[in-house]
Amino acid sequence: MKINFATLLYSALVSMSLIAALPAISHAQTLDKDTVWQGEVKVSEDILVPKGITLTIRPGTSVKVAVAESTKTDPEYMSPLTEITIRGTLRVEGTTKEPVAFSGESNKTGNWAGIVIDRGVAVMNSFSIKNAETAINSLDGSLKMNGAVIQDNRYGLVLQGSRSDTLQENSLITGNDYGVFTLQGALLVTKSSRLSGNRKKDSFTATAKDLPSPPGFKVSESQPVSRRYQDEVFRGDMVWQGRIEVAGTIRVPQGSRLIIMPGTIVEFFKKDTNGDGIGENGLMIQGRLVAKGTKEEPIVFRSAEKNKSMGDWDSINIMDSAMGQNLIENCLIEHAYRGLHFHFSNVAVYDSHITENYRGIQFQESQVDMKGNYLYGNKSGVQGRDSDLLFTTNTLQNNYVGANFFRTTISANGNRIVNNWKEGLRIREGVSTLRENLIDGNRQGLLLADMFYGSYNSNSFTNNIETGLAVRNADNIEVSDNAIASNGITGLNVQDSRFLVKGNQITDNAERGIGVQSFDGLITENNLAANGIYAIDLDGSGNLAAPANWWGTDDPSKVILDKRRESSRGSVFHEKAYNKPLRFTWPLQMISSDTTWRGEIIINVNTSVMNNAILNIAPGTMVRFARDTGLLIKGRMLAEGKPRQRIVFTSLDKKAASEWDEIQLEYATGSVISNCVFEYANWGLHSHFTNLTISDSLFTNNFGGMRFRSGPVVIKRSVFEHNSIGIRSYIGNAVIRDNVITKNETGIFVREKGGGLSITRNNIFDNSNYNIRVGDFNNEDVPARDNWWGSSEPLATLFDGRSEPGIGNVLFEPFSREPFRTGAGASP
Repeated sequence: MKINFATLLYSALVSMSLIAALPAISHAQTLDKDTVWQGEVKVSEDILVPKGITLTIRPGTSVKVAVAESTKTDPEYMSPLTEITIRGTLRVEGTTKEPVAFSGESNKTGNWAGIVIDRGVAVMNSFSIKNAETAINSLDGSLKMNGAVIQDNRYGLVLQGSRSDTLQENSLITGNDYGVFTLQGALLVTKSSRLSGNRKKDSFTATAKDLPSPPGFKVSESQPVSRRYQDEVFRGDMVWQGRIEVAGTIRVPQGSRLIIMPGTIVEFFKKDTNGDGIGENGLMIQGRLVAKGTKEEPIVFRSAEKNKSMGDWDSINIMDSAMGQNLIENCLIEHAYRGLHFHFSNVAVYDSHITENYRGIQFQESQVDMKGNYLYGNKSGVQGRDSDLLFTTNTLQNNYVGANFFRTTISANGNRIVNNWKEGLRIREGVSTLRENLIDGNRQGLLLADMFYGSYNSNSFTNNIETGLAVRNADNIEVSDNAIASNGITGLNVQDSRFLVKGNQITDNAERGIGVQSFDGLITENNLAANGIYAIDLDGSGNLAAPANWWGTDDPSKVILDKRRESSRGSVFHEKAYNKPLRFTWPLQMISSDTTWRGEIIINVNTSVMNNAILNIAPGTMVRFARDTGLLIKGRMLAEGKPRQRIVFTSLDKKAASEWDEIQLEYATGSVISNCVFEYANWGLHSHFTNLTISDSLFTNNFGGMRFRSGPVVIKRSVFEHNSIGIRSYIGNAVIRDNVITKNETGIFVREKGGGLSITRNNIFDNSNYNIRVGDFNNEDVPARDNWWGSSEPLATLFDGRSEPGIGNVLFEPFSREPFRTGAGASP
């Protein structure tokens, strides 16, 4: 945090002693000495207790926190509300007779942020906290609390991270909206405490699925230092190459350029003159910066310290540089206070990695183009205001806060905003268009506030720990064609708003599909099925229009909480309900997180399920593919239908074979396919190097039913009929048992290496060319004993070495004279 002389003077005076008989006022500051609070303390702005510093609060102290929701949040802090952040040590020394009290000045819930233990230590005795957004939020911190009363907050305790360790004794947590959240592996031990009477939920535990780290750059560490700089001004053009050390501030005035060549490493020494723990060396660009690395030779900006840490250096500052575009491409930026910081400038940031900074990027009143970047492991990924932003194919992962924009015109397409500890994305005011973004695994997905124009179409808000999409005070926006599914509490939350909610897939959320406090818009033509408790929970007294939706039930009132159940609530009007799912076009071409398909899903482009992701397809689902499209599974596919609720994979037109391509499983071990139908495909199923079981399924009217290479594969109790080829094996290891293979041109085609097959107890008959055909390159005999071959003699229905010398034979003896009973799932 950078502060002016008056603040420095005040901080120095306060740090000498905060023991006062009269009320003390604490301004936004980083404490640079051990500090004591006593008596009445008024906190008017943020307080940071850094590593190595202790804040002690004496018995009987009253800490009043001012209401100060700001649109500017310094990188050190987590919230726009006033907060007390502990990275060092907090000691609260209350007693039973003289407890310590923390409260907001206005006595209103949620008007200050609360106490944030950010990898720090807090030992707190006999105290109360009220009026906070979150009374105590521990982010990988250590907390011991005894004799606490936590009441009248939005959240009581929120404990996050596998290093978060909390001991709670003799405490009461009641009267909050939410009591205790333990997230991402946090440890909580409770003794002699009471957790009850919280308005919405007493306790909640969840963990977002771990994701692989983004692919990093390979950096050459062998370069010698080529130049060293102190404070310096560059005039004209300056070119950097090699290894650069900076122990000051480099200024590039207007009319000058700094050009940095691929492979250059720029290292900044730490200089902290004001004792706030934040380094001050960096770059100040008022001319132009061109830092264009390559994937093979990235440009690196990092700390020069032996023990490198976040905030060792200030920033790449670009100020009043709007005449030409500044370029940062294929760069690695780490250990900064703000990796990139620009005002009144035109900046493009492409294909760069920005990590381990307090804030990755911050900008104001600028033209910004961000494409293909990875921002991860920062306190805050991106923050911008009063700017125009083109935001495309970026990844924001595992930051405390993903991105926060205020009064900004945003066009965001194809981004991955995943596993951020607080909000994935927060947008306030401005105009924003979001399309085909994945917002997944964050604590909160997308938060929209004070929006009066915007379009949010074809995004995926999935697997967020609390809420997928939350909208407050919005008008004239459109939320359409999104997947809002599998979120930990609520899919869509709406307050004080009026807009259109249309064509969305709002399914499989743990408690409610839509939670409404007050809404004067229209909810129509959505799929609102399989949400844990309610499809719509109307918490306010106003009525709600929700006509023409599919509710997943014949009686929508069973999944609606409104006036019918509690008289203080308004009514949800749900006339003209659909009795079957509405078609939903899947919005993302790449599925990189766990996903559930339900209802009727349309695939318009080739779609891939990536490594580490699971595609779960609910019984009764129909998946329709546009012409020549298909599905590639590199993770896992769990398609487990039921006998009366089969999963159907088909074409849009359903007229002829080969209208769509195939489902290909590539090293997709663990996939399961049962009670499914594959029809009108080029190949219904194509398996490569996958341990796979297919059971009780139907393959019909395809060019080919199934083909596979390697395995092991088990195909059982299934039907292959009316295909050109029923099953094709190439160097296969498979058991084909208890199936019906009939009315194809070729029942089974063994292309090569058929000795690893076991074909037994099947009914293989009436295939117009051959029941089994051995390929020209197959030199192994094919085990196919104990099958029924129809009324003809088996040999007449086979093509093998007896028809073409040099290829393997089908070993069909002994064979059955009667058809096998193959089970209901395999009945033709």
